[in-house]
Amino acid sequence: MRDSPAQITTIDLERRPHMRTALLIDFDGTLVDIRSTPDAVKVGPELVDVITGVSRRLDGRVAIVSGRSLAQLEDLWPGAMPDMVIAGSHGQELKVEGAVDGPVHTDLFTRLASLATAQFGDTAGVVIEEKTFGLAVHYRLGTHHKRRVAAWTSTMAEECDLLVQQGDMVFELRPRGSDKGDAVRAIMALDRFQGSTPIFIGDDLTDIPAFHAVQALGGTAISVGPRTADHSDEQLTDVASVLTRIGEIAA
Repeated sequence: MRDSPAQITTIDLERRPHMRTALLIDFDGTLVDIRSTPDAVKVGPELVDVITGVSRRLDGRVAIVSGRSLAQLEDLWPGAMPDMVIAGSHGQELKVEGAVDGPVHTDLFTRLASLATAQFGDTAGVVIEEKTFGLAVHYRLGTHHKRRVAAWTSTMAEECDLLVQQGDMVFELRPRGSDKGDAVRAIMALDRFQGSTPIFIGDDLTDIPAFHAVQALGGTAISVGPRTADHSDEQLTDVASVLTRIGEIAA
């Protein structure tokens, strides 16, 4: 990893029975529904069973690629898939067989979280989410605050030499460098993934680099909802359809 570890069609996998598939999946909005706040997301036993079964059928060639930090993902999914490959923080972190590759942790985002709390603490509808290598300011519960949130994150990004990543009703401050496309390339270089063809499923703007990465590797990009459909090869409608499609892919 760097500095750290169209037309919509349905791809007929049955026409390529020889293909060794690798499945790389976004988390929020793809495997789990978007909630009013990040902490409101829950991982249910059905999802655990689906991913466990798919990983087994694909010989472990399954990975989660998320904007959440590894710590956040593990808190949401404690002990369910200890051997699963996970890329967190938009490609800043990569966990493989229990070992974590990532940049040195600093207190930058803790300090930014304090500044964000001072700026927005009394603002109804603004939710501050501190990550290991990022700070997200959500305005889903107060959409009229979008301009204010955008202005503040832009100022902080300039002062701290960070990147502003816009998502679904959120502006996130994160380090420059790695993105989900880098995460895809790093994962596909791992021994268990080499020689396979990647499929990436995601729903948001942060997933577009991952779409382009799998397409460059001869794989398939699948979007969830209309937000990123122009960049994908296939479109699904919601989380339920994702779980159904995952089952088809690994059948």
